[in-house]
Amino acid sequence: MNTNSNRLKTAENLRDIFLSNNSKELFEAFSSLVQDTKISEIKLETEFNYFFIGPDTPIAPPYASIYLDEEEALMTKTTMQIRDLYEIMGFKNSLKDRVPEDFIGLELDAYYQLLFIEIEKDIPYLKDLRTYFLCEHINTWIFKFTNRVLENKNKKSNAINLIIKELNSFFQNELKIKGEIS
Repeated sequence: MNTNSNRLKTAENLRDIFLSNNSKELFEAFSSLVQDTKISEIKLETEFNYFFIGPDTPIAPPYASIYLDEEEALMTKTTMQIRDLYEIMGFKNSLKDRVPEDFIGLELDAYYQLLFIEIEKDIPYLKDLRTYFLCEHINTWIFKFTNRVLENKNKKSNAINLIIKELNSFFQNELKIKGEIS
């Protein structure tokens, strides 16, 4: 697999992890991202929920507005800005009225789709929009989110750390190359 295909596959796996609807989908996406895993499906789901979903307050809520707006709240100005950006991109929130647009799974999906259009369809006209989304939005919050997980002292999870390190590495690389397609 070439570098661009690897980038696309990593973005797809990360997206699928955060957009998974159940433990089976989560485990399949995790297994595609991380080879030779030694965690059960149930334990992965439990740890994933502990860090990102709840029922208690999660360690690292996966919403940009939590990290960008003054009060850690959902459905704030950041959410509305991302909603507008998706409209410009021509994307629809398939989870509308259930999940805010600044949810990491939706942002990974938008980034994946823009990358897919460039790499697989060889249509470069959305590159500036993807680069803007990467540098001016994702870059402003994603490392705050990943650091919250990595710096957590209350509970450790090798599986969650692997996901977060892959997410961190993916976006560090994307920013390093400014999203260029080789």
